Amino acid sequence: MKTYKPLLSLTFSLLICILGFSQNQLKADSIMKEIEKGIMTPSQEMEAYFRLSTHTIDPDEILKHSEFLLDLANKNKSQEYRIKSYMQMGIAHRLMGNLERAIESLFKGADEATGKEQHKRTLGEIYAEISTCYTQNGDSENALYYGSKTIDLLRELGKKQPLALSLLNYGYDYYLIGNYDSAMAYYNEAEPILKQLNFELGVAYIIGNRALVYWKQGEREKAKEDLFSAIDMLNPMGDKYGMADYYNQLGNIYLEEGVEDEAIKHTLTGLNMAQSVGLKEQVRDASNLLFKLYNKRGNLEEAIKYQTQYYAYKDSIQNLETTQRLGDMRTEYEVGLKQAEVDLLLEQKRNNQIIIITGGILLVAFICLAIIVYVSFKSKNKLSKQLAKQKDDLEVLNHTKDKFFSIISHDLRGPVNTLGGLVTVSQMYLKGGNPEGVKGMVDQMSDSVDRITKLLDTLLKWALQQRGHFPYVPEKLDLDTLVEDVIGMFQDNAKSKNIELKFESDQTQQLLVDKNTTSTILRNLVNNAIKFTKKGGHVKVVAKPDSDREFCVIKVSDDGVGIPKEKLERLFNLDDSISTKGTSGERGLGLGLQLVKEFVQLNKGEIEVESSPDKGTTFTIKLPLFKG
Repeated sequence: MKTYKPLLSLTFSLLICILGFSQNQLKADSIMKEIEKGIMTPSQEMEAYFRLSTHTIDPDEILKHSEFLLDLANKNKSQEYRIKSYMQMGIAHRLMGNLERAIESLFKGADEATGKEQHKRTLGEIYAEISTCYTQNGDSENALYYGSKTIDLLRELGKKQPLALSLLNYGYDYYLIGNYDSAMAYYNEAEPILKQLNFELGVAYIIGNRALVYWKQGEREKAKEDLFSAIDMLNPMGDKYGMADYYNQLGNIYLEEGVEDEAIKHTLTGLNMAQSVGLKEQVRDASNLLFKLYNKRGNLEEAIKYQTQYYAYKDSIQNLETTQRLGDMRTEYEVGLKQAEVDLLLEQKRNNQIIIITGGILLVAFICLAIIVYVSFKSKNKLSKQLAKQKDDLEVLNHTKDKFFSIISHDLRGPVNTLGGLVTVSQMYLKGGNPEGVKGMVDQMSDSVDRITKLLDTLLKWALQQRGHFPYVPEKLDLDTLVEDVIGMFQDNAKSKNIELKFESDQTQQLLVDKNTTSTILRNLVNNAIKFTKKGGHVKVVAKPDSDREFCVIKVSDDGVGIPKEKLERLFNLDDSISTKGTSGERGLGLGLQLVKEFVQLNKGEIEVESSPDKGTTFTIKLPLFKG
């Protein structure tokens, strides 16, 4: 069963504004009265607007105050408050679900704070907020990257409370990627610090987040007990942010247990809380869960209402263009830092030249001139190499990104063609006056859309994790599950050509491979086998260990058109990307087999191909077995 990913990441720059609605509003009103008196110095006025933005509950008000603070900071040429204003603007946009604008503001603040000792504390807070934004967007890799930078800064500064809260966030990011032991380790490190500081809000989040780990580990009763305990602690503080998430998670657990009444009750409670303070992520998650619950009960009217609400909030928070832009922002920021290093090198070079020239005046003219020429040559050569390396790195990054989107296009083509075929058949039924026939197509179209969505989410998440190369993260994988997922993806495609598609394995095979690249290998080979097999043919995947039990031998065979000898010799050439039409006119990008070979080698494996025209083709790949 699918579960939600709650947003229980608690950045310390947001703490003051979630400790209690009435308490914070009183503080905000008090600060506003001080401002209205108009008897402040510029520094006092900037500090007042900064405190006002941290105590205000409404995200729109936070944004308004932080934008006014930015105007004051620019007017008074205060870099400190300009950095703080960018941070608060980022928080406001994140709370409103505008992740792209949030990241943009936060990176502006980080850019100004980087390398300045007096702004290290604020830089740590900004990195924590950037990490939270990536968590909210489902990008765990970047979330962990900036979470690590936050923790390193705060350990260096010795700031206990911010460090404890960053450890809480860091643990939650490990929870999102399924690394529950690491999540527990960071929660356990943060808890005694928060208890020592009597920081009950942070302790409540520790208990609630730890409950989610218990749930994932199968301890449902312990998870429910701790979730209720966390809610009871948060209730007096008026923290609807955390309570809404925890009520949603109770709904998930009760749904998993089949107790639908309790699931609906708690999810509706979480939804109402989230709507009362405009928490888009929690409204989205609750709406999706209620859609599933009412759909399971057969209450289609309520199910459709909540499904519509879910998509409205989902689209307002995250879409493909925003996700790609958020990934690009980190690249732009890192490139900007490298450019700053280049500028520093140039500045150092100029300073060195001045020193050399000054010293050279005191020496013999000939010796002075020789030293200047020598140092200048060495500096230019070093700088040229650095600039050339940075250019090469950026070209590799761009080339790899192009490959990823080629993979996405290639792997989506098959499921999309299947969906198009189902639509065509439905149109034929309608034109032929047989509306009953359309009903049989609806479930198939729904399944096809689900597969396309799942595949796109997987490929997109993988693509956003790359850093100039294809990620290789070997792990223990069940081959049967991997192959069955791929066969399920192409089953409709095979049926449309009356091709028998099956998998044979005499025992379960456990591989030690990278999941994403291995899935791509299998998808491409099965897709090609179907593509070049005529109607009524056969496609078979067979797996067994080799005699030494070092590798799993996987054969993907068909009785299709085969491959001519002249093309077989250059089948895997990276410079040969000419596509060939399939037996039913299917088109491809000519990239699949090139990627298959590259990914097999990446996984420490081997690939061979045997083919005879009009008799069929067999691809044999060897991938390392897991040795437990």
